[in-house]
Amino acid sequence: MEYLSNGILEIEISPKGAELQSIRRVTSPTEYLWQGDPAYWDRRAPVLFPCVGRVWDNKACIDGQTYEIFQHGFARDMMFEKIVDEDRHMAFVCRANEESRARWPFDFELRIDYTLLRNVLTVGWSVTNLDSRVMPFQIGAHPAFQYPHFHADEPVHGFLSFDAGSPLRSTMIAPGGYSAAETFDVEIPADGLLPLTNETFTCDTIVDSTGRIHRVTLHDKQGRPFVTVRHSMPITALWSPCNGRAPFMCIEPWHGCCDPVGYQGEFLNRHFIEKAEPGQTWSTSYEIIIE
Repeated sequence: MEYLSNGILEIEISPKGAELQSIRRVTSPTEYLWQGDPAYWDRRAPVLFPCVGRVWDNKACIDGQTYEIFQHGFARDMMFEKIVDEDRHMAFVCRANEESRARWPFDFELRIDYTLLRNVLTVGWSVTNLDSRVMPFQIGAHPAFQYPHFHADEPVHGFLSFDAGSPLRSTMIAPGGYSAAETFDVEIPADGLLPLTNETFTCDTIVDSTGRIHRVTLHDKQGRPFVTVRHSMPITALWSPCNGRAPFMCIEPWHGCCDPVGYQGEFLNRHFIEKAEPGQTWSTSYEIIIE
């Protein structure tokens, strides 16, 4: 495990997937990140690459060839090498190997940077195309945050607020984890706080792909801000398992989304696909703000 601190925040990072394992204030025992209890979900904050969500029937068509690739890709299970270890900044990298090419036939480098500044953790991604052809990809974040003082029998576990007005417009998730053609609205109360209850996620996932949302704050049961995710990505997904009856929820900025039901086209033509030319590096970042 790798550790990084700036005297205000301290984080832990696993070399597997370069995945965040912990976020805490130095002066407080409060853990902000979900701790991976397999009774609910055994991950904490995986990076989704080279696809976000599921490709139809787990089969991706690339240049006419079919490759088997599973939900959210494979980077979260790859071992990363630490390449930067500085005061308040740490970076990790993984590169294509024989196993990755069998699922996604491109040479690439994926770099993940973690930087601490006061009460803000910035997570940076850099995707470099080391191949000789255009490389299509998707990438997304999946950080899970614990509800403060969770009790399963309480009617409200916390609240969410957004930098976009009501309603949120969500894509319907079809059985199997694919995008349906239908959408639905999530109404935000007049006070701007969306209650998180045992029924909030009976829809599976709230996926707003309107590009209107760039800041989401999780509040405690008294409405006090707890943690904020700020980003510039086109999609914001919100998820909690067990129809929302789990002790945590995920705030997920995405460059990409799951396939529509029945999609069998080229991977290059997936919705919200990114592309890197040979030799090009594509970069973005998001922030986790401890309130």
